[in-house]
Amino acid sequence: MTENLNILRTMLHTWSDEEVSEAWSMIANEGKRRKKVKTQKLKGTLSPGNKVEFESSKMGTCTGHIIRVKTKNAIVEVKGQNWNVPMSMLTKV
Repeated sequence: MTENLNILRTMLHTWSDEEVSEAWSMIANEGKRRKKVKTQKLKGTLSPGNKVEFESSKMGTCTGHIIRVKTKNAIVEVKGQNWNVPMSMLTKV
């Protein structure tokens, strides 16, 4: 565990419930912001035919080709099956 996480753990033990709730909200908002930035950057580089990878809970790492790029998702063909995958889950290969 990093030093920052150790500091956070200590702070969580000393904060009130209200402070913990506020910190949780701040962390969640930062996560959403980072996901949005990643999606926007990736969307600008992806186009139909690009080879991409993503993690599936049932199939593990899946590799396929983009069929269509939508606003927040992409249709990815993997082994003859189309998947509607959020952009934030895709990695360009």
